[in-house]
Amino acid sequence: MAFQYIIVPYDGSAHAERALDHAVQLAGELQAQLDVVYVDSVQAELLQQPLIIPTHELEAYFTDEQQETRERLNRMTERAHPARVNIIQGHVGKAIVHYATTVHADLIVMGSRGLGTIQEWMLGSVSHYVAQHAECAVTIVK
Repeated sequence: MAFQYIIVPYDGSAHAERALDHAVQLAGELQAQLDVVYVDSVQAELLQQPLIIPTHELEAYFTDEQQETRERLNRMTERAHPARVNIIQGHVGKAIVHYATTVHADLIVMGSRGLGTIQEWMLGSVSHYVAQHAECAVTIVK
C-alpha cells in the first residue's frame, strides 16, 4: 500500500523530532501529502475555567504562541512538499485520531513518548491511545 496522506503529531519532544524527520523523509520518497499537527490541549481547558486574568489577554497570548509554533513548524517542514502545519485543540489522543479520520489520512507517524502530563502517564500514553483508536496505519518512532 502506498501512503498518500501522512500526518505527524508534534509536541517539541525529542521523540516527536525523530518522528517528524522520519515522516518528512517518507513523504518525500512517496510524494505524499504531509500534515504536521500540533495539539493545543491547554488553551481549550484553561479558557473554560473561571479566571482572574481577562480572557481577551489569554486569547491574545495563545494566538501569539500558536503563530510562533506555526512558523517554527513551517521552517522544519520546508524540505517536505507538499506539507501543511495545523494547530488543533482538544485532548491530545482524541484530537489526533479525529483529525486523521477527518482528513482520511493513510498513516500517522508519531513519537513513542512526548511531553505529556502526569495524567497521560497514569492513564496511558498518547501513542498507545492513537495506535488503539486510529482507523489508519500508525508508525511509532523511538
